[in-house]
Amino acid sequence: MYLMSNALTELLNEINDELANQISLANNMNKKIDTRKLAHISKTLNDVIRTSGLSDENKSMLQKFSLTLQDSSTVKSLRYEKQDLERVLSNLNDI
Repeated sequence: MYLMSNALTELLNEINDELANQISLANNMNKKIDTRKLAHISKTLNDVIRTSGLSDENKSMLQKFSLTLQDSSTVKSLRYEKQDLERVLSNLNDI
């Protein structure tokens, strides 16, 4: 049985917080989505995935999430990313 590493857990929580923050800023203050920050987080996630002890299936799931995270440029896409992250976390917690 694999337990998610602290680094991965912390990063996924940081991503969740950042998605919520960006959605809020875009909705309430008409600010643009910071795609550079999302790209940086995606790169960091990929680095953590590579060094994790996750199964190939879970690594693939996280890598797909990471790729879509890079392409998020609208509030709607960020909402989908947030939902995807919740699904990913649920799947990882079930192992």
